[in-house]
Amino acid sequence: MKPTAIIWACLLCLLQQTVYGQNFTTDKVLEKLQHYADEYPQEKVYLHLDKPYYTVGDDIWFKGYVTIGTYNNLSGLSKILYVDLIDPEDKIVQSIRLPLIAGVTMGDFQLADSLREGNYRIRAYTNWMRNFDNDIFYDRMVPIGNARSDNIVTHSSFSYENSPVHTVNTEITFTDLKGGPLADMDVNYQVVMESRNISRGKEKTDENGQISFDFVNKQPFNLKKGKVALTILTPDKHTINKTIPLKTTSNTNSIQFFPESGHLVANNLTKVGFKALQPEGLGIDVSGHVEDSDGTQIAEFESTYAGMGSFSFIPQVGQSYTAKLTYADGSESQENLPKVIPSGYALAVNNELDKNIYVQAFASHDLLQGQEVTLLLQRNANVFYASKSKFAKNEIVFSIPRENIPLGVVQLTLFSSAMQPLAERTIFNLNESAMLPLSVSTDKENYRHKEKATVQIAVGHDADTSRVATLSASVLDLSKVPLDEHGEGNIYASLLLSSDIKGYVETPEYYFEDMDIAKKRQLDHVMLTQGWSRINWPDLMAGKIPAITYHPEQDLRISGVVTKRDGKTPVPNATVTVLSTTNVGAIIDTVTGDDGRFNFDRLLFYDNTKFVVQARDERGRKNVEVQLDESPQQQVTRNKNTPDATVNINQSISTYLKNTQEQFNEMERYGLKQRTILLEEVKVTREAEKSKVRHSSNLNGPGNADQVITADELMMGCASLDMCLQGRLLGVVFRNGVPYSTRSQNTPMQVVMDGMFMEGDALSMINPFDVETIEVLRGVGNTAIYGSRGGGGVLIITTKRGDSGGYNRDLYTPGIVTHSPQGYYEVREFYVPDYSVPTDSLAGMRDLRTTIHWAPNIVTDQEGNASFEFYTAEGSGTYRIMVEGLDVNGRLARALHYITVK
Repeated sequence: MKPTAIIWACLLCLLQQTVYGQNFTTDKVLEKLQHYADEYPQEKVYLHLDKPYYTVGDDIWFKGYVTIGTYNNLSGLSKILYVDLIDPEDKIVQSIRLPLIAGVTMGDFQLADSLREGNYRIRAYTNWMRNFDNDIFYDRMVPIGNARSDNIVTHSSFSYENSPVHTVNTEITFTDLKGGPLADMDVNYQVVMESRNISRGKEKTDENGQISFDFVNKQPFNLKKGKVALTILTPDKHTINKTIPLKTTSNTNSIQFFPESGHLVANNLTKVGFKALQPEGLGIDVSGHVEDSDGTQIAEFESTYAGMGSFSFIPQVGQSYTAKLTYADGSESQENLPKVIPSGYALAVNNELDKNIYVQAFASHDLLQGQEVTLLLQRNANVFYASKSKFAKNEIVFSIPRENIPLGVVQLTLFSSAMQPLAERTIFNLNESAMLPLSVSTDKENYRHKEKATVQIAVGHDADTSRVATLSASVLDLSKVPLDEHGEGNIYASLLLSSDIKGYVETPEYYFEDMDIAKKRQLDHVMLTQGWSRINWPDLMAGKIPAITYHPEQDLRISGVVTKRDGKTPVPNATVTVLSTTNVGAIIDTVTGDDGRFNFDRLLFYDNTKFVVQARDERGRKNVEVQLDESPQQQVTRNKNTPDATVNINQSISTYLKNTQEQFNEMERYGLKQRTILLEEVKVTREAEKSKVRHSSNLNGPGNADQVITADELMMGCASLDMCLQGRLLGVVFRNGVPYSTRSQNTPMQVVMDGMFMEGDALSMINPFDVETIEVLRGVGNTAIYGSRGGGGVLIITTKRGDSGGYNRDLYTPGIVTHSPQGYYEVREFYVPDYSVPTDSLAGMRDLRTTIHWAPNIVTDQEGNASFEFYTAEGSGTYRIMVEGLDVNGRLARALHYITVK
């Protein structure tokens, strides 16, 4: 029996003993919570990236972990993961679809040289996750520099004057990668805030490579964030575009106060959390004291980390409270605390002890009627503690055993006897037994250049019945990739914290490094001051369930409905055929049901695969319409992590840029790397040919053919079409009336008349006077869309008809649609040099790797052991080996190990 089932059995037994036969509302809440937990399990995604930042021309390697439920078990609900690379303009640059096997996958992005320097985002989610709040998506900011087409480094600074409009003084210095000033350059600038242009101008860099200008934000309450777009004309007449994030135009710090469980209730010792922020959204240290309305100082406070902290005092009826503040930058202010309410309920939590959590429930004296209250502790609607008690006096203390509570964010709710929520509080439960022990070691501590290193991994306890875990490992040369380990993310911070609370969390990984009592208190400050994904109790009790629009995907599929030409009436028993343009043998068919629906599931295809879907009714007639099921692409939402944006990226990662540029040059010298450019889609059309063609069923589009013959060009007086076409089609010969392309003389050309596929000898039965146009498809660019049927070429015949005044593809190609669904991304393999074998022509190439090794598919054996090997590169330095993952029980693991290369 699972631990959750045991806990539920005990809870129901307890509640039935105390209230069964008297009040069923508590049971009802538990039933609804259980239903919610069963029907709407929460999936989460974590991506382990090989590095925290990149440059254009680079490769982003990642391992994907998808978990489900309270215990972070690997998910079997979804079998497909979507991963998007989003540019600084919130546009999707690349989107890939990856198969999930037992909740894990791996993938990569190849960064084209045409990408601009900027703060990009990597977002990952499953189709099921789209039904819920986007805050649960994996969404991480990744700086990407550019030294391939942009060797300019910006050093920008802003100062602000706020009275009452915001005036911003801007200074930007331009240097090359070596720090040399770039003088005498023309720079056009444009200031854009919330998509509005508020300033523009032109400057020339001085001898120090510097420009300066001012601009004014006249609407500071509406226009809070933006960018400075630069167009730079270099002395050698190259144009370079750069964007500098503008996080704020304000110079005023702010602070918010958060009473524990929501309110300042009079006469109750109340803990108050606070959060002080700089204008750009990052925390700032603050200290101060609280005075009552008589000017008496009643509490002092000081932040401990990221501008957060707490203090306690007893609020009194009729008093108002003001905080006098001094920020770390020397500025001062005063802010009012929330108003005191004379009557109410409150919770106070002691979460610092090892074995128990103590919760004090408070009720003001006017509410004391010996009433019964219930305290529930739940996570994602899974209840782990429920207890009833009566208010004999204005305080009740609950002692909650920590043993069975899962690791992570949990929610406490105090209910009335009618099961109305009275007070709430989130806490972070640190249950170390829910973490997977992980050790990483190497055969040596010091290595020579290009020497093999062996890494040993061990997971689990001796008492574990199974120690099988899926892990991933990256090895970085820290001399080439300097790191701030508080800003690169990790599996604990993502799956246990960021995905369970709303909004931006500054450096969440900080709280999971060397956790002690101080870190526990700081993490509790996050719980006091942050929103969370909570249960909506009124909706739950009213039976209002989330609308499920997106269902868990188990495979790739093509589905839809066949209707009559009215687009509404379903056509039962219609034959639907799907053929692939890239797989000669991929022709499958099915029959529609009574509702006209069809479904081709368990398909396997990769990106850039095109399909032709054709339907005919029960009598073989083509006068039907095919409507395919297609989900709209997930929209890009506002970036909640904008405070993390790097203002001057090329400057911040200059060490890495210099090393990667040297590495790329070396690889290009030996032919191992080419410049990759992402081009916008270019459609080449033959306007003259298209003007001749109307009503065509050509799947490439009308007129997109190697040759077009019109009715005026046909030789009249011939008895059949094949006779008229003899000698008129370029690269086409006729044998016994059947056309053959000279490119494939053993396969007859496919004849398609008004969308109907016909045999080659059908030309002899077509009256030439009925033909309006003939399109000849011989080149692979035109025939590919027809798949195996176009292997010998295609003749598209369009017959004459009355002109309806416009082209309607569906009207004249009934029963046929083309479909280009997103297939699986074909993952590339990480290059691993092997210096144990001769390298021949590559013997002289320097090894300048930054990611020394990437191992995404490590699986331990039953004893919890695994290993991998790699060769060190050239150059001396410290290598960091980072291993992350989780086991079959959902226990998370992360470990670091360092070696030296001399």
